[in-house]
Amino acid sequence: MFINPSRPVQKRQLTPERMDDPDLDPALLQPALNGLRRLNTLSFAHPLLWSVLRAEARAVQRPIRVLDLACASGDFVLDAAARAAKQGIVLDLHGCDINPASIELARLRAASQSCRCTFFVQDAIQSPIPGEYDIVTASLFHHHLTEEHAVLVLRRMAAAAKGLLVVNDLVRSRLNLAIVTLASRLVTRSPVVHTDAVLSVRAAFTEPELLALAEQAGMPHASLRRGGFGRTMLVWRRPA
Repeated sequence: MFINPSRPVQKRQLTPERMDDPDLDPALLQPALNGLRRLNTLSFAHPLLWSVLRAEARAVQRPIRVLDLACASGDFVLDAAARAAKQGIVLDLHGCDINPASIELARLRAASQSCRCTFFVQDAIQSPIPGEYDIVTASLFHHHLTEEHAVLVLRRMAAAAKGLLVVNDLVRSRLNLAIVTLASRLVTRSPVVHTDAVLSVRAAFTEPELLALAEQAGMPHASLRRGGFGRTMLVWRRPA
């Protein structure tokens, strides 16, 4: 029987990932973050997410304040800082994550690159996001959440975003599951990534499911854009 590889994996399976464990051995954390960084590069997600920031900055013609939620070790924040410097765009970049070890790594990386970014520890489920930002982003975060928590986090992102909310995440499909499984083993030896990559795709939302979550969170006019290889990007703009 023919099976369409683009069909979603039939049922979402949310299983705790090793990277979600705050007590994960630091000796395993760094290789896992490095492996995740390589997978992000292959997905082409960061350039597409950066294009949204660049367009917004050019449209308003002023420095914009950006928060990357669940930033891990700051990959996107540092990538955006480097691109902004090259293109003469002024951004006030912030990143937050629940894991203090990841935030410490992000701060060390920012210092080594002379990047004036702000990183802080934040649990977006337990408490509202402090402050206001022109753009609030989140990458590879929502597939870690229950549907209830995913809606809660979207609401909190929307409350903190004066302009745009952008979510970039994996798409749940049979084809993506096969590709991510193979790619994770080709780009890293990290057993954490090997395990979590498969769990991530199985836990991801389909595009219709992601739009439904946005609707529940009070964002009925959210739209989807290409988010990278095997990914989608949910974009919502606060009404004027």
